[in-house]
Amino acid sequence: MRVKACGIKTERDLETAVRAGVDAVGFLVGQVHTSHDFILASTAARLTGLLPPYVVPVLVTHLTAPDAILNLMEQTSILTVQLHGGSTVEEVSALRDHLGPAGKLIYAAHVLGAQVVPALEPYYDFVDAVLLDSMDRGTGRVGGTGMTHNWDVSAAIAASSPVPLTLAGGLAPDNVAAAIRHVHPFAVDANSALKGFDGALDLNLCSAFVRNARNAD
Repeated sequence: MRVKACGIKTERDLETAVRAGVDAVGFLVGQVHTSHDFILASTAARLTGLLPPYVVPVLVTHLTAPDAILNLMEQTSILTVQLHGGSTVEEVSALRDHLGPAGKLIYAAHVLGAQVVPALEPYYDFVDAVLLDSMDRGTGRVGGTGMTHNWDVSAAIAASSPVPLTLAGGLAPDNVAAAIRHVHPFAVDANSALKGFDGALDLNLCSAFVRNARNAD
């Protein structure tokens, strides 16, 4: 089971994630929706340079314009992009055309009740993976909500998706194993549940999350 810790903002967060044994770290750059976890492209570039081998940096962005996303990739030197802003099929296709062979695209959609918004089928030809997350209907916030969603929907998508699926949304050390057994995703992703009261990544929480995810099966 692959594990990603998202919302990395500082060297302390980065060190904690690496010590906990994550496979990937998410840097939020290019903000549209409200979030406290976004950082400057220059900060993401600096932190990426501190990563050891075998830990993958992921650029998580709300931006949708292909040129703007390509610019962020150039500024940060990050080749894996998680599209979390609702990019259209046309935008994703255009981004894919200019990405290069080493670039990877992860498309994030949101489970609302029994629906996935947007529907993922039109995107499969252009992305390397998909991610299912929760949305706070009250605030419109996407990602980092701390809210779970209908795992039955996620399980059905995971079973039928032609590309790997990452499960996110309200995952924490105490529910990640159950989520994995229910959904059978390729990877899991967490943010707010891994942080302490000071907003920094907590080593005990992060380590427990990684351990429980890896032991789930």
